[in-house]
Amino acid sequence: MKPRLVLFSGMGGDRRLFRSIRIPEAEIVTPDHTDPTQGETLIEYASRIADDLKIQPADIIGGVSFGGMLAGEIARQRPVAGLILLGSCLRPARLPWSYRWVEKLGHFIPDFVVGLRSWRPLLRWRFAPITRDAETCLVEMAVSYPTAQIRAFGHMVMDWSGVDSVSCPVISIHGDSDRIIPVKCAEPDLILENAGHAFTLTHAEQTNSAIREFLRNCANEEFQPIRVERDTHIARC
Repeated sequence: MKPRLVLFSGMGGDRRLFRSIRIPEAEIVTPDHTDPTQGETLIEYASRIADDLKIQPADIIGGVSFGGMLAGEIARQRPVAGLILLGSCLRPARLPWSYRWVEKLGHFIPDFVVGLRSWRPLLRWRFAPITRDAETCLVEMAVSYPTAQIRAFGHMVMDWSGVDSVSCPVISIHGDSDRIIPVKCAEPDLILENAGHAFTLTHAEQTNSAIREFLRNCANEEFQPIRVERDTHIARC
C-alpha cells in the first residue's frame, strides 16, 4: 500500500504549486488552505487541520513556505512518518525583521496594497529566477487568493514560537536565490542552484528526485537528517 504524502501550499498559494510534483510511490494529497477562525493560533489551526485530514502515523507531511511551518507544527503535535520542508523555516525568529514590522502595521495597510503581490514586475522580482509559465501560475493564484487569509496566516507565523525538534525524519530543501525566506533563515539539507521560492514549479525534476529518495529512505528506516551548518560545505543540486 502506498504511503500518503500530504503537501500544504504556501501562504497565497494553492494546490497548483504542486502541479509538477510526481511521486509514483505515494498517494499525494494537496489540500487548499481552509479559513482560520477568529484569533486562531498556528498551534490550534494545525491541530484542527490534522484532525480534518485524519493525519496518521504512517503519513508523510510537508509543505512550501507557510505550508512547511504548518506541517512542522503538525509533526510536533503528533506522530508522522516524515516531514518535508520546501523553502520553509521552523524558527520564525530567523525570518527577516521586516516581516514583523509589516505584520504589526498590517491593520493600516489597505487590501489593494496587499493585492499588489499579483503585480507581475514585483512578483517576478520576489520569486526570481522564474520561468514565464511559473510566473503565470503564481499570478493566477495571487489574484484569486483571499486577502483575509494572508493577514491571518501572517499573524499566526509572527505569533508562533516555532518548532525545535520533531520525532520523525526531516528533509529541508531550499532555493539558493530565495528572496522570501532566504536560505540563511533555514537549515537546509539540500540547496537547489539558481532556484527561488517557487522551485516546486521551476525545479520540479530535482524536487521530485529528492522527495522520492527521502521516501525510500524513510521506508527503509535508514534516513538520518543531516543539518548544514553555516560554515560547512553545502551540497548543491
